[in-house]
Amino acid sequence: MDQDTSSSRIFLYQDLGIFLFVVALIAAALITALSGNTLLYQHVALIMGIAVASLLLGLRARVGGIVVCGITIIVFAVYKLYSRFAHNTPIEWTAYLWPFLIITALLGMTAFVSYFTQIEGVNSLLNVRLDQLTVMDPLTGLENNRSMVSSLARYMALSERKGTEMGLMLVRLRYAEELKKVLTGSQFNELRHNLAVTVQDVIRMEDRVFSTDDSGSLGIIYFSTGASFLKGRILTAVNNKNLLPDLNEQLLTVDLSIVYKQYDKELGKDAMRFISDVEKEFAYEV
Repeated sequence: MDQDTSSSRIFLYQDLGIFLFVVALIAAALITALSGNTLLYQHVALIMGIAVASLLLGLRARVGGIVVCGITIIVFAVYKLYSRFAHNTPIEWTAYLWPFLIITALLGMTAFVSYFTQIEGVNSLLNVRLDQLTVMDPLTGLENNRSMVSSLARYMALSERKGTEMGLMLVRLRYAEELKKVLTGSQFNELRHNLAVTVQDVIRMEDRVFSTDDSGSLGIIYFSTGASFLKGRILTAVNNKNLLPDLNEQLLTVDLSIVYKQYDKELGKDAMRFISDVEKEFAYEV
């Protein structure tokens, strides 16, 4: 309830800020329109000063906006006083309104930008928290790389303690960037989904499959010593299946790069080191 009230207050202040800014601009426009051509250039210069200051505030340059507003008011006051005493030009009553309009526009835009920045900060924090909590890839239905790292660390600890045989296998699409250029976004996503399903169909129930990026890469935590046979099954299944049947009978060749490494107790529970060691094998995989 307190969070809802705080959010409502922020939106209210933000709305008040933009309301003050708009009112100041409307008043400035009315004064310019009703004052005639004799003061046109003077009023246009003042409106331009407000516009420049507002632009700087919108770009988060608060000091610059304040300086521009201050200079605009000082120059305008000096000009009116000089005209009054040097040329005996009367000061129109609307001249006394301009400093207040400039300050009102400044305050309104400052309030709007300040509270808008707070909202952006809150949204950014929420997105980070959401990203940290998300462990599923919605396209493939697999757990993502973050989940693989945490799961791998647990299985490494279990293997170190009980001597369970396990290893890590990484699967990548060869020429993934070239495929992205040839296929549409939806076609490439369909390819990713079909590849994930195909790999899941050939692994054992106890093995774990993860989607590690948006380029079709997969990670497999397997619990055996027969990684070479698992690699062969994956390659055979992919070669025998049309992963993109909607290409109107055009043949799409999908090549995979697969590397793996058996767990060694020297790795301890350092999942990131284990993943890094396996990734280095891509340099020798042909």
